[in-house]
Amino acid sequence: MKANRGTHVRGSSWKVRYPSGFMFLVVTFFLFLVFAKANHAEEKGSMEKKATVHRSHTRHGSESTSDNGKPNTVRLSPEVVARSGIRTEPVEYRRLVKEIQTVGEITYDERRVKVVSAWVGGRIDKLYVDFTGVSVKEGDRLAELYSPELLSTQEEYLLALKTKRQITSLGNVEASRSAIRLASAARERLLLWGITEEQIARLEKTGKVSTHMTVHAPIGGIVIHKRVLEGQYVKTGDPLYTIADLSVVWALADIYEYELDWVKVGQKVSIMTPTCPGVPFGGKVSFIDPFLDIKTRSVKVRMNVVNPECLLKPGMFVDVRLEVPYANKPVLSIPYTALLDTGVRKVVYVQMDEDAFMPVEVRVGPRAGNYLPVLSGLKKGQRVVVSGNYLIDSQSTLGGVSGGYGGALHGGHGH
Repeated sequence: MKANRGTHVRGSSWKVRYPSGFMFLVVTFFLFLVFAKANHAEEKGSMEKKATVHRSHTRHGSESTSDNGKPNTVRLSPEVVARSGIRTEPVEYRRLVKEIQTVGEITYDERRVKVVSAWVGGRIDKLYVDFTGVSVKEGDRLAELYSPELLSTQEEYLLALKTKRQITSLGNVEASRSAIRLASAARERLLLWGITEEQIARLEKTGKVSTHMTVHAPIGGIVIHKRVLEGQYVKTGDPLYTIADLSVVWALADIYEYELDWVKVGQKVSIMTPTCPGVPFGGKVSFIDPFLDIKTRSVKVRMNVVNPECLLKPGMFVDVRLEVPYANKPVLSIPYTALLDTGVRKVVYVQMDEDAFMPVEVRVGPRAGNYLPVLSGLKKGQRVVVSGNYLIDSQSTLGGVSGGYGGALHGGHGH
């Protein structure tokens, strides 16, 4: 007799043999049940552990809960608030003043620097100012210059005056007009060469030609350059002296680009120097360079500084301070320490009650002193955290386990 597939006949007994695929399915199902039960037990233990940690942190003084439906409110126990040094200040209207402090350098006021040059060629026969640094007044004598051209022009002028008088006495109108024009031309040439009206009047009165021309100081100030020596020949236009009036000087200061918007022409500045401690010098912003120094990321600002006693010397370094009002009226503001700037958001923590703090996103203007103007997000009278806000922010970030830091403030609670 032929046996069926999957069975074996020996004598009168039968033995069943199961297919191998069926056994694989049974083993796989059994292993699935074992692993599912193990995962369920692990998840249950983790949930119980989290609940235990949360209850422990709540007992230690802080938790992140909802307050009137606002899920980000952070609650801290009064003891934690006291120990962590959390302080608040009100949001108020204040008159804000931006103070900019920088370093400047004193230099000459270019509008008060004059070059004394030779108006006619000749020889320097005498120097009244013979070294650099001499203080002179306007009109002081600087040098005596002998010039053949000047000598001949004076003689020409005297001859023209004599001719005019003679022709006028004869009654020849046309010739008289020509003589007058000739005398006027000679006189104008003397004025252009630097001969003063007083010198010409003396020449007309005495009829004596001056062999030397006196060079006078065009302004009062300090001789900062002397370029000639006695006996030296000079040509027309050669510089003889440079004189600078130091009663008003320039202070050149570097203002960084992020502060540049505060600086305007006409603003008052206060300048101090270690040479004169405690003596402030007043000035005004007169010019702002139209370009930026790419190496220092700053702009040169020029200030006119009154220097009546010449205590400020060109080349000195000085401390420059500008105080700029933020607005013409009080503005809503907060202390700058209240702001947490993440780079993406600007957040402050508002005190809701004694132990509850809520983060509020705000828009603020540029810092003015110790305060920030509030553009939006806050109202007058609200109290914002100005010290300890980083602790509160860490609690808010940790969420349900935020009490860990609060518990750490109570050393010994973990025993």
